Amino acid sequence: MKCSKCGNELPEGAKICEECGHPVEEVSESKTQDNQKESEEPQQYSFNASSTGGESALGSIGSRLATAAIGVILGPGKVIAGSVKSFFGSIAAAFKNPKSLIPAIVLAVIWLVLNIFQACGINPVPTQILSFFTFANGGMSGGVIGAIGGIIGKGLFVGAIGSIIRLITNKNKSGKRSLYDSIKGSLGFTFDALGAYIAGVGLAFFLFLFISGGATMMAFMGGLAAAYLAGRSALTNGFLTRLLTSITSKGKTKASPIPQGIVKGMAAGFALATLLGLINVWLVHIITGSVLLVGGIVLMILQKTGVLRIGKEADAK
Repeated sequence: MKCSKCGNELPEGAKICEECGHPVEEVSESKTQDNQKESEEPQQYSFNASSTGGESALGSIGSRLATAAIGVILGPGKVIAGSVKSFFGSIAAAFKNPKSLIPAIVLAVIWLVLNIFQACGINPVPTQILSFFTFANGGMSGGVIGAIGGIIGKGLFVGAIGSIIRLITNKNKSGKRSLYDSIKGSLGFTFDALGAYIAGVGLAFFLFLFISGGATMMAFMGGLAAAYLAGRSALTNGFLTRLLTSITSKGKTKASPIPQGIVKGMAAGFALATLLGLINVWLVHIITGSVLLVGGIVLMILQKTGVLRIGKEADAK
């Protein structure tokens, strides 16, 4: 036994410590045995962590992943659904106002007559000129894919003509922009979205080949219509811009410059591809479009990862 105060060894049956005079505590035999048993048995520790923290963390992660997934799926879906609804609404409104259908009806009649003439071998110079400026030969080359592209191109051409007529006949002059502002808003680019802009230019070269069916020279007006509509979308936050924004935003509150850069690049790319189309060598578009598209994507990645900083990002640094 030892003294609980000074630790001095105590003889058997001692009542006080001979060293410090501290009374010796009486310890029952049962308590001593219990203490010995506890010392002999290994101690067990409980690792039952609270499930609340884990459930909260997993719930937070799962919620964020679910929100991101829903945003990726539903974001573009909402834009497409809204545009489809607007499209059918405009058709219903057009039938209530038959005058708005006149451009489409006139073009459809012209295309039908010109195609009949060409099928019959009647193709004088006036017919060729009219075919050139009305994109009448769209879908007449390139097989099935060319036919699909030509139909889409003709739809773009009709849409561009209708948009231009509405702009000309619009009496609300307060909402109109100057020519300089319109061109800058449609084709201008910012350095922080330079990669996206270049990628958009390259993408437009391939889309131009799609609507031309390989006959690039005959798709001159179709290319200009596509350039106009792409620029219009960038200027007015149209369908294409909203769709790309819904894909790239992923729920972020701050708008990314990438969608605007791509659409503006497409507007410039369609215009450039249309001019090069007069050479009527589709291989030029393949090579040029590939270089621009790949180069733009690489530059976009370098800007996104911060490896290359130009424009506002470089100034901020």
